[in-house]
Amino acid sequence: MERFIRGGIAAAIFGGLLLAAGASLMTVSAGHQQFSDQVLTAMFTASAALRFTGAILMTWGTVSLYLAQADRAGRLGLIAVVACLANMTLQTGWMFSDLFIAPSFAHAAPEILNNGSGPMTVGFMAAWLANVSFILLGIASLRARVLPKMSGLALIAAGAITLVPLPVDGPVYEVIIGIAFAIAGARALTASTRAPLPAQLAT
Repeated sequence: MERFIRGGIAAAIFGGLLLAAGASLMTVSAGHQQFSDQVLTAMFTASAALRFTGAILMTWGTVSLYLAQADRAGRLGLIAVVACLANMTLQTGWMFSDLFIAPSFAHAAPEILNNGSGPMTVGFMAAWLANVSFILLGIASLRARVLPKMSGLALIAAGAITLVPLPVDGPVYEVIIGIAFAIAGARALTASTRAPLPAQLAT
């Protein structure tokens, strides 16, 4: 179990960095193109692949960050990790669609990608707002006092940035979320190398 947790915390770091890198590529590739044109470019494909892989690793990281403090995180921690897993399911589905489904729509029905549709817009908004689940996990971490304080604060920042209106597009938010998540994992991993994980997990 200890190996799974340490590996997952490392995955949180790499996942956050991959998300940030992929979102940065998306920002660069966007230009003034319509979305249906963007999704057909090699840079967008690379961006979507990085983001998708990052989201998968972040899901493992979320579970590991919780398990490292499960006994101290209490009911709030359990609620938080379930909410985060639901969030990451939405995010991974969104990024899967960018990578594998959007290019098909770009040929068959580009107006859907460019203008959206009712259900699609609602789904994207739900996925975006679900990022606030990281705030719950961050608060639970601060209360548990197992991981370094910076880990909890970084998780809170990753969730809270979603609610801050910035004069930038969505990919820039993903860059910030990815970096914050990577910081949370890095601080947790550094602490775990200095002190053993809780005895009940080291089995």
